[in-house]
Amino acid sequence: MLKKEFPQIVLLHILVIMFLGFLYVTKNQYMFLIVNVTLALIPFDISLAIKHTKSNIIAGILGLVWLAFYPNTMYMITDFIHLSSIGTNIVTAYQYAHYAILALGIFSGVLFGLGSATLVFERFVRDPDFSIQVLFYGVLSFMSAVGIYLGRYKRLNTTDLITNFHGTLMQIKHAFTPDMIAFVFCFVLVQLFLFAVFQIMKER
Repeated sequence: MLKKEFPQIVLLHILVIMFLGFLYVTKNQYMFLIVNVTLALIPFDISLAIKHTKSNIIAGILGLVWLAFYPNTMYMITDFIHLSSIGTNIVTAYQYAHYAILALGIFSGVLFGLGSATLVFERFVRDPDFSIQVLFYGVLSFMSAVGIYLGRYKRLNTTDLITNFHGTLMQIKHAFTPDMIAFVFCFVLVQLFLFAVFQIMKER
């Protein structure tokens, strides 16, 4: 199975490298996408390792690592906030180009997230029914929404759990506010909608 998928995996990474190289060479407004897209690709690569790992113990450990990185994929939805740097009235070639660059980065990150979540789910749940799917994607969407909020508004990322574990926990503890609850609710719905569409299209 891995041999069959290998050319597609290589092609995917070549496309990502080309995009990141373009960002680096052009020095455009959205250089931050180099980091964000890379962080979004990591959970996808981990999910591939999980899929092809025969040991359940190793797959479980990798699953926890994947879960820590997964919010970086859906976090990219919030990168549309950076449109303000080029103006929302998009009428020039400069704005067209930057809008395309931003959209490409964001959609890539989201697709990495949808794809990786599906691979992980299928690895651990052999005969899923609808209720199990709803539970898995519902819990995942909630945890991801919390992570997105912490990343966007508290400027926390996955590496903070390693470099400043106690401080990160304290920031998470004090982050629960009415604004956070509203944000999480909205982004859980967004993610569930995306998962539903992705799964329906995948079955066709």
